[in-house]
Amino acid sequence: MRKITANYIFPVSSAPLKNGIIVLDDTNRIVDIIDTKNNFKEIENLEFYGGTIVPGFVDAFTLLSYSNFTAKDLNDCLAGDFNAKLKSKVNSLPTDLPSLQRGINHLEAFGTKAAADLFPHQDSQSKKEKSKVHFVTPHENLIYQLAGNEEAYTNSIALINHLVMDVCEMEIRNNNQFCIGTGSLGTHQKLSIFEEMKLIQQKFPKLSVWEIIKWASLNPAQNLKIENDFGSLEIGKKPGLNLISGIDYTNNQLTSQAELKILI
Repeated sequence: MRKITANYIFPVSSAPLKNGIIVLDDTNRIVDIIDTKNNFKEIENLEFYGGTIVPGFVDAFTLLSYSNFTAKDLNDCLAGDFNAKLKSKVNSLPTDLPSLQRGINHLEAFGTKAAADLFPHQDSQSKKEKSKVHFVTPHENLIYQLAGNEEAYTNSIALINHLVMDVCEMEIRNNNQFCIGTGSLGTHQKLSIFEEMKLIQQKFPKLSVWEIIKWASLNPAQNLKIENDFGSLEIGKKPGLNLISGIDYTNNQLTSQAELKILI
């Protein structure tokens, strides 16, 4: 058993716990979460980290087989029917399988534990199966919409990242069901959900960091129907653990100096 604590742990499905303790089995599945009620006592073999422990990130939108899909290509898809334009644009591009492993490496390096890979090439499967990331191919009926522009679709993902948020007609507030996604190596220098979180916080400084973390974890996990294992810190799940330092707890904001460390 491994026991890990930090200044805070944020289960996402519930409020942050000050000096909470996460207990993992030998496969890194959560077997217990202890609320110390801020009455922290030294426990044998307890690992302590400065910062906030959150679940591994879930990327709602990647195009790993298409590193030649650029930011301009994405921008061309933003007006009108995003899904139809995206499919048409991707279908016009050749796949770039030699860059696939680099995209996977980015996701692993920046704390992503699960990701939606859109329009995957069949030859990409073997590399994805060897990775530390759990990949999901979204069902063809799943609708991607721009955050804030969504209609009353039940089977949809409200996508947000720094490339789309400037054109979105959105009212940013807590309890939005937005999902952070990156894209391709042609749209992003880094396939990093954490970098997107920082950019969103800069754009919307009044937004709570706890809400942004939810957009990076539980919301996409639920929309991709993988919440039984990913998206939150709960007993029985195996979501991975990320440590975020540089949170302003007074104002509940992610600062520009915030850093990420992957624990599990």
